Amino acid sequence: MDETVLWQLARDQGLLPYRSFSRAFHETGKNRGYPGLSISSRQWKRWLRGEVQTAPYPQACDVLEHMFKRPIAELLARRPSSTSDGPPELGRAPRLPVRLLGATVDQPKGMYEMMMDAADQSREAAAEAELELGQAAMEQLEDDVVLLARTYLLRPPMEAFPDLVARRDQVRAMREETRRPDQLSDLYRLESVASILMAEACIDLGQTRHATDHARAAWSAAKNIGHVPLAVWARGMMATSAYWSGQPRDAVTAITRAEQHHPVGIAAARVHSIAARAWSHLGDKDKTVAAIRAAMEARAADRGGDDLQAIGGVFDWDPVREQRCFSSALLQLLQVRGQEFEPAAVRQFTSRILEHTRTALADARALPADQRSLMVEATIGIEMTTAFVILGDLLNARQTMNDVLELPANKRTFPVVHRLKGLHQQLVLTQQTQQAESLNSDVTTFMQASTVRALPPGS
Repeated sequence: MDETVLWQLARDQGLLPYRSFSRAFHETGKNRGYPGLSISSRQWKRWLRGEVQTAPYPQACDVLEHMFKRPIAELLARRPSSTSDGPPELGRAPRLPVRLLGATVDQPKGMYEMMMDAADQSREAAAEAELELGQAAMEQLEDDVVLLARTYLLRPPMEAFPDLVARRDQVRAMREETRRPDQLSDLYRLESVASILMAEACIDLGQTRHATDHARAAWSAAKNIGHVPLAVWARGMMATSAYWSGQPRDAVTAITRAEQHHPVGIAAARVHSIAARAWSHLGDKDKTVAAIRAAMEARAADRGGDDLQAIGGVFDWDPVREQRCFSSALLQLLQVRGQEFEPAAVRQFTSRILEHTRTALADARALPADQRSLMVEATIGIEMTTAFVILGDLLNARQTMNDVLELPANKRTFPVVHRLKGLHQQLVLTQQTQQAESLNSDVTTFMQASTVRALPPGS
């Protein structure tokens, strides 16, 4: 039986058990400047067995080389065990014949080592059965994940995403260090939260396909522990990702699956709000309006008790984001089917868009400074500007847009740029005056300066 150099060195240093290695690896990583670096038990065993085709990530290579003082290529290389031609190595039994079931056979090469390995694995299994994480570690992880949720809407998504990945990976690594059902349940819950945040970030960065992957992972983790609110939220993220991807029918399917969890109160209000967005992308006026009405009724009937609301931040489905959802749905409906509507109907829809955006913007600006999201306010302002352009009110359109133009480049997310593209198209359709051309020029420059550079599918 061949062994990797890593296996032999880890055995000599007492680091074969995953828990022992994980602690040493994390501590070394922290000292080397990688505080969030961790690996799973499965990956550790693959390294030990040499079952890797390529070298690990550079940070992991650096930590391994620092721990074992050998190059990574040597660590992962296989080294043959002792052969029968020479004297046995110290501490190893010589090759001897052994009688088995009445027949004389040669003792397999490395039998003693195999027995040692089996004993090591039994000791490791016994230790793993009693594994549990300290209360302080669990509390710290909870605080870290909740803080990411509460601050996400305040940060540039490209700045937040690496932190989200590191925290999600830490949650998964810690799952390998406990067998307590209550701790595993908490870790699956935190993994679901982190995955939802990663989906949110991917949408903001225009990577909707990846957002769907993260949202589905969040739904699976939530379903594993029967956490209905998180499962509903994850399905809503899948629907959101779908309509941003230009797949509104997939969005309807996802939100229908969310409804199968029978959400109530604020959770139901969010589901109906997203449904309105999905139906608006399909141009279904009746179902869009019905979904908005259902969302309002669900919020009015809310009796509290949604533990996701307690997390806050991204998970606080407040009236600001709900009103913005309504205005987005109605504006999308006009952009899909506006040519079919009578002028009176267009004015009616546009007035409702202005009503929702004014309410949303007033509520957003009334929040404490440390809770105001410039990205959310910008999306509301763009929709209000677009509504003014539809009405031909370029003076109010310019005044509203001036506030949006203050948004820093690193916060001009995909949803911001997408709405700007809709505003640009509306300005092209309007009567070309000096005011319209000036506003359109500013909008174009603003989009081009976005560090996200996220454009709608097909653009």
